[in-house]
Amino acid sequence: MRKKSEERRQAMIDVAAEVFNEIGFEGASMAEISARIGGSKATLYNYFTSKEEIFVEVMLKQVGCQFEEAFAALDNEDGLRPGLLRLARHYLDIVLKPEVVAVKRLAMYYAGKSDLGPMLYERGPKRGWLRIADFLAMKMEAGKLHKADSWLAALQFRSLVEAELVEVRMLNVLTAPSAEQRQAASERAVDAFLYLYQPR
Repeated sequence: MRKKSEERRQAMIDVAAEVFNEIGFEGASMAEISARIGGSKATLYNYFTSKEEIFVEVMLKQVGCQFEEAFAALDNEDGLRPGLLRLARHYLDIVLKPEVVAVKRLAMYYAGKSDLGPMLYERGPKRGWLRIADFLAMKMEAGKLHKADSWLAALQFRSLVEAELVEVRMLNVLTAPSAEQRQAASERAVDAFLYLYQPR
């Protein structure tokens, strides 16, 4: 029964994605989504509490698995620099993709108009960067990094990785950073982070 319920939920997310892609977040409604599903609004509300919640699920389904891959790059990683470099490169490869840029632009646009921004942040980026914070905390305890607030360190690492390419990509100044640019930016970010958090 639970499997059928999850299949039904995923089907609803797929239909909602079509609606959002066709008429946008503002134009879409729970009534329109339920009509396309072929059920009642009450049934839809049994699975999702709001349009924002179903939109977040759509966004996470479209790009979330790619970020999961990036954040998993540090699992069971012993070498600090190689692990961080792998994460940085993987993260940049994903965050600069057209579909991810589109999702981020949408999220930023609607963040001030609804609960969408906080919901997306809690379900997506925050979870991933908490995993990175745990990894950094482990390295701090092992004496590989200077002891500090590991959550703040994770955010600083993210900022360093994004510094050279993300804003110019979001603003369409640079539409397709090359593999060489992404690699060089990743290396500079990791080196700056390790310099900042070197044991002392």
